[in-house]
Amino acid sequence: MESRCWITFESDRALHARIRRGDFGKEGELYLPIQDFPAAPNCNYWIVLLSKWCRDNGIEVTQKDIFICAKVKKEQIQNFIECVFAGDPLYSDPAKMLTWQGRAYLANRLTDLRAFVAQQLNPRLWYEIHADEF
Repeated sequence: MESRCWITFESDRALHARIRRGDFGKEGELYLPIQDFPAAPNCNYWIVLLSKWCRDNGIEVTQKDIFICAKVKKEQIQNFIECVFAGDPLYSDPAKMLTWQGRAYLANRLTDLRAFVAQQLNPRLWYEIHADEF
């Protein structure tokens, strides 16, 4: 079984405009780190991680089709990312990071995700964190 986690940004018209303008890609390739989080630490499933984090933080989870989602602000997204990834050596210890062709690909994807959220998301708007299993 596979599991995914991602952020949707329907209310962020400015971000949509930057995407259409091509700010996050070149030659038709779009790179949005929020569209697919790095692998969940310790082989956990995203639905379990998101549900537990929401329960612990008093955030309502809703079921939509085959996935769950939580309506959150930028600061809560940052908190969720830190809650999930902080302290996992695959993401924080260079000696234990998984590498491919000399690149620490999971750690790099996490850095991209953190930077994108910090720099591109609007603290006044609502976003949704989604998780599924398939």
